[in-house]
Amino acid sequence: MPKTPISADSHITEPPNCYIDFIDPKYRQRAPHMKRIEGRGDVFIIEGLDSPIPMDLVAAAGKDPKDLSAHGALFDELWRSGWDAKFRAADQEKDGIGAELIYPTVGMMLCNHPDPD
Repeated sequence: MPKTPISADSHITEPPNCYIDFIDPKYRQRAPHMKRIEGRGDVFIIEGLDSPIPMDLVAAAGKDPKDLSAHGALFDELWRSGWDAKFRAADQEKDGIGAELIYPTVGMMLCNHPDPD
């Protein structure tokens, strides 16, 4: 009987509202948020970290490394299965993946944040 593979290192492309909508209201003003910056595209801003996180690098799966850039990607143009479960399930079925563990991408940066709150 053939075994169905499990993807053990998948990452989500966090949508613009994910940290704003689901955070304790007392942190909402400080929550990671997306901002469009001229010449850089959409980036996540995390108060307390020096550099914004470019969406070009967050949604890098399937791209040739020579095509990666820290400038220009807009969230609405990114691969939809990075954040939409319906599209994700269809891609997993197409790829023959039976299940997956999904990790944050921008959220991984929060592990190094100087303010644990």
